[in-house]
Amino acid sequence: MMSSGFWAFVARTLAESLENWRYALFRMLFQPFVYLLVFGKILGQALPGNGYSLTVGPGIVAMLVMNTALNCIGGLFSRGYYFRSMEGWLLAPLSLRALMLAWVTGTVLIATFAGLIGSVLVYLLLGFQPVSPWMELLCLIYGAATFSFLCCIGYTLPATPAKAQDFLAFLLMPMMFLGCTFFSYAMLEPPWNVVALLLPTTYLSEALRAAYGTVPSGLDISAIAFGGSAVLALLFLLADWAFRRRLRNFLW
Repeated sequence: MMSSGFWAFVARTLAESLENWRYALFRMLFQPFVYLLVFGKILGQALPGNGYSLTVGPGIVAMLVMNTALNCIGGLFSRGYYFRSMEGWLLAPLSLRALMLAWVTGTVLIATFAGLIGSVLVYLLLGFQPVSPWMELLCLIYGAATFSFLCCIGYTLPATPAKAQDFLAFLLMPMMFLGCTFFSYAMLEPPWNVVALLLPTTYLSEALRAAYGTVPSGLDISAIAFGGSAVLALLFLLADWAFRRRLRNFLW
């Protein structure tokens, strides 16, 4: 059974991340709205059929989940570093692993909610809805957890969070543009299809397309499930190691 301290830190993560809830909600609405309008509505209608709209819609939802998770975890690290609040976190009666998991749990709730907002926008703007809502929800939770662990790695591998920005920018660029967000895996040719398999956005985007059930993918469900699970497990192990290594002897 999880301790009350764990859930208290989950609640604190939610409170800190949604402290400026109007801006957070605006970001969750505005970014996917613009992407869906430009790529799904305008460009999708300019191309024959509605295949591209069906392809890009789930990819944009995947980007929204990724960005929300990274902003949430990144905000926790940045505030802890710049405003010296990390000491208070580390005095909690929790292990470092439990503290990291509390951050990730709170972030998963927020990023999953953002993904649901994106799904509603896909329906309102493009008229598409998932054939399996429960599968979509599972995909959103998976994506939120995956990118939360990735952000924990990005902020704890460098010496300080101040040095993490360039590292994360380096990670985000290929994930956004090579991770099957604006196109499906079936559209890729070698060697780019191999590169895409190394990026977590590929598995989230393709899983969401499978949840919508209308766009054929170059990856079958078993490949998506196996590859996505392997990526999640690897990121958890790396995040656990990097988080405890960096904060075991707190020097910030």
